[in-house]
Amino acid sequence: MLNTLTHALDAAAVRAAFPILQDVTYLNTGTYGLMPEPALAAYLEATADFERSGVASRRNLGASIDEARTRIAARLGAQANEIAFTRNATDGVNLCLAGFDWRPGDEIITTDEEHPAIAHPLAYLKHRRGVVVRTVPVSPRADDMLPRLEQAAGPATRLIIMSHVTCETGTRLPAREICGWAAARGLLTCFDGAQTLGALPVDVAALGVDFYTSNAHKWLSGPKGLGLFYCRKDRLDALNMAHVGAGSLKAADLDADICEPVDSAARFEFGTRSYTLAVGLNAALDWFEGLGWDNVYAHIAGLAGYAKACIAERPHLRLLTPLAAEDSSGLVSFVVTGKQAQDVAGVLRENRITVRVVDHYNCIRIATAHFDTADDVERCLATVDALTA
Repeated sequence: MLNTLTHALDAAAVRAAFPILQDVTYLNTGTYGLMPEPALAAYLEATADFERSGVASRRNLGASIDEARTRIAARLGAQANEIAFTRNATDGVNLCLAGFDWRPGDEIITTDEEHPAIAHPLAYLKHRRGVVVRTVPVSPRADDMLPRLEQAAGPATRLIIMSHVTCETGTRLPAREICGWAAARGLLTCFDGAQTLGALPVDVAALGVDFYTSNAHKWLSGPKGLGLFYCRKDRLDALNMAHVGAGSLKAADLDADICEPVDSAARFEFGTRSYTLAVGLNAALDWFEGLGWDNVYAHIAGLAGYAKACIAERPHLRLLTPLAAEDSSGLVSFVVTGKQAQDVAGVLRENRITVRVVDHYNCIRIATAHFDTADDVERCLATVDALTA
């Protein structure tokens, strides 16, 4: 078996910050990550103070938001003024899709492995606005994806929107090549990075993507309810503002017909927010910076590689995730031959092992987070083995 495991992280020290791991084998960060205790304590303290004190709080939450925006921008290879905070990655998808003046017959290209975050808004546009949605099969290889896109594209195509890493098989799409292909044809691109940010390095400038969306609650181990939307600076006016409220405009006068949006992606933020989420995100980023991002990325990729090798050597399991690290991420999906994935997941749950079921492929998906170990993977697979013995 190819040994891809690294020992860049002190497993015992990392796991000590996640008490639930004493009782649960947690292999579902791809749905919800876990907050480390130091970050959780900082977030809860700030939230309690704000809820008790309101505007009398001595905390400068505005500074916390500015700090979080700058730090997230750095993780994405973006500028702070290109980042809007949202509730989740789905918000970003909708900010993009609702920002177009769609006409019946306009076309969008997506893939056959999209989360409802993309699939459902597209279904709505198709049903209500007459937009044509064209779907292409996924592949990690540009020499597969670009001909498929070329075949799907036409004069009415306006947008390419898809996952950077798919939620179903964990396939990493060749985003840079796709964005280059689209730009050469005058098409805009939007990638959903829900399964990338915090799991692998992301550089939106190098990708050449126009819009990018993600969240804090998966691989960043941040608080639930915080997401982000990247809008390239020169694409700000390409999108209509789907929501407008306090904070969206730098100047407004209803009588004088003045309406000037903020000159940054913050124009997509409006109204009262849960401001202490930024405190929780900053604390989570502190946690990862203490571990070292390169160490975190190496651990996630190494453990995913180990899991794939273990799965590939079992004849009763069929691996769906690409083997190569550069073609995948921290998600690993596999089929248990002759079994219903929901039944398998039920048995795993009874044994305090958390996974996700992908109904589309009748498969089990695990996520190899920075706090997971080879023992966690082996315990999961040993439980699956017992079902097929």
